[in-house]
Amino acid sequence: MGRKKSLTSEEIGKIKILCEEGYSLRKIAKRIGRSHQVISNFLDDRENYGKKFKGRTKFATTERERRAILREASNSTLTARQIAHNVGTKASVRTVQRIIRNFPHLKRLKMKRKPCLKEHHCTERLHFARNNMHWTKEWYKVIFSDEKKINLDGPDGYSCYFHDLRKNEIILSRRRNDAGSVMVWGAISYNGPIDLVVIQGRQNSRSYINLLKKEICKFSSATDDKSFIFQHDNASIHRAHDVRQWFQQNNINVLDWPSLSPDLNIIENVWGWLSRELYKNGKQYNNKQDLEKGIKKCWSKLPIKYIRSLYDSMPSRIFDLIQKKGKSLNY
Repeated sequence: MGRKKSLTSEEIGKIKILCEEGYSLRKIAKRIGRSHQVISNFLDDRENYGKKFKGRTKFATTERERRAILREASNSTLTARQIAHNVGTKASVRTVQRIIRNFPHLKRLKMKRKPCLKEHHCTERLHFARNNMHWTKEWYKVIFSDEKKINLDGPDGYSCYFHDLRKNEIILSRRRNDAGSVMVWGAISYNGPIDLVVIQGRQNSRSYINLLKKEICKFSSATDDKSFIFQHDNASIHRAHDVRQWFQQNNINVLDWPSLSPDLNIIENVWGWLSRELYKNGKQYNNKQDLEKGIKKCWSKLPIKYIRSLYDSMPSRIFDLIQKKGKSLNY
């Protein structure tokens, strides 16, 4: 019988959290689906678990050149070719790429925006994670929803850079877009997407309630369960008194969602998929009507397998949030 693979970093993180929560070895093994022995091996020697001796790597560059390449790449938007030129090395672009890729503190990242989380936000997010860390298939009952503005002239550029993990990430400020846009409301269930709604004009609490009245009949059928749980963020119209009253009158269970938590909302990943599909191969749209048609066409092709993989990622997101003590996640 072959040797089973070692615990992944994600599994190790879950084991640590479950140990802190007082879970027994047997319950931990059942929860993460691994044997008692492999978990016991980790707990007996946490510091040295999984460490292996790595042989010396040979490079076609000198030690000085490698240090210069890594300095040049640190939190830089330069390409590997530009870095090689600036350093003055005769090594190939592939060699420079390999040096950067093998350096543990550098990682190629897309510039992204993240909410500015304050201490009370992290505390609220951590509280949410601990309250829901026992959920697995319970997430299948949740209807995730969100509004999204989609620009006529395409998404902002995906600027990349070599991120030094020892430094803060570079944040790209989003440009102003005056070319026109389409605002949509979307929702997903474990069984697939719910019809996309194009929002006309400025939305307020009353128009939001009217939208929900038209869509509510689809929620139960989408989850095969009348006791579905509705999720939306903490936008002002979502928190309005008449909106909360409408949910109570209709006996709809609303998930107590923490503020500034788009990284927990899996529909954000769906918007990313939609944007890539919408503008694939340099696709352009001449007017809002064409853009609306394109959005609805792409939405109709949203793969249910992809959606279910996002739902299945929720337990891992919750564990990651606990490990990071409520700080931003990389989802």
